[in-house]
Amino acid sequence: MRSAPPPSPSAPDRWFPSRKPLPEPRLRLFCLPFAGGSAAIYTPWANALPAGVELCAVQLPGRERRLMEPPYKSLPELMDALMPVLLPLMDRPFALFGYSMGARIGLEVARRLRTQGGPRPLGFIAAAAPPPSHNDRDPIHQLDDVGFIAKLRDYEGTPEEVLQHKELLELILPTLRADFGLAWTGDGKDTAKLDIPLSVYGGRTDKHVGPGLIEHWRDESTADVRIRQFDGGHFFIRTHGQPVLEAVREDLTRWMTAVP
Repeated sequence: MRSAPPPSPSAPDRWFPSRKPLPEPRLRLFCLPFAGGSAAIYTPWANALPAGVELCAVQLPGRERRLMEPPYKSLPELMDALMPVLLPLMDRPFALFGYSMGARIGLEVARRLRTQGGPRPLGFIAAAAPPPSHNDRDPIHQLDDVGFIAKLRDYEGTPEEVLQHKELLELILPTLRADFGLAWTGDGKDTAKLDIPLSVYGGRTDKHVGPGLIEHWRDESTADVRIRQFDGGHFFIRTHGQPVLEAVREDLTRWMTAVP
């Protein structure tokens, strides 16, 4: 059984393993991963973002160097641990990027900042995720192993060689279940619309979060909401990564330019 002390704000390198601090960043971009994913998906962005943007890719427990740490199964518990790590780095302008499950976490970060009177993000990019008011997909994390693995195959995010590797699968299944649970849940305390700019990315052939569903994000903020569609399915960030990065660059540049 995995056991580890809960991460603390005194060890930010565990949460941001690939961060390379800039002396005077114009903006920090906090990136949150999809279910089962890690900070590594964003590492190639570090030298490709607009000048002065510092990449802060979040590494959650239960993966890569944090593999032996138990994953969070409750979004409120994750937020209680994550917010104290994020807040010290929010002393500069910042934006949020979340992919699938990461968008659910990013939404909760934005909500907590608002309810706690914290700093305001310049913008939030939500990718491959349903809007909170339309998150009515089946809770697949509650299925038995056979059913859950079948659903993982359907998402096409877990390599087949991993799904066929019994020992490896046993090691990562608890994290995958916990992550999918986070993606389906919230704390239910704050359902008000955001008041920050949103940029929403979707895959044109995504079977789980289709273009029609993505359009409902327009109702989730009182500020500017822009929607972009990319070729590819649910994991278009892998199959069409360069257009996604170009869109991120454009969004960040627009938001930074708008700062007085």
